[in-house]
Amino acid sequence: MVSEPKMVNTRTDAELLAAVQNALQTLLPQIRAEIREEFRTGSGPLDSGGNP
Repeated sequence: MVSEPKMVNTRTDAELLAAVQNALQTLLPQIRAEIREEFRTGSGPLDSGGNP
């Protein structure tokens, strides 16, 4: 009886891991695009401001 909750917890953890991995795989392209845009937008002013 004690091992049953353990199995449920393990199963829940596995499902949670799978859900997190799925979410990451779904969001990664968007995150990459946003980072690229930030670098594109930020690199200009950063270069101008960094070099007086």
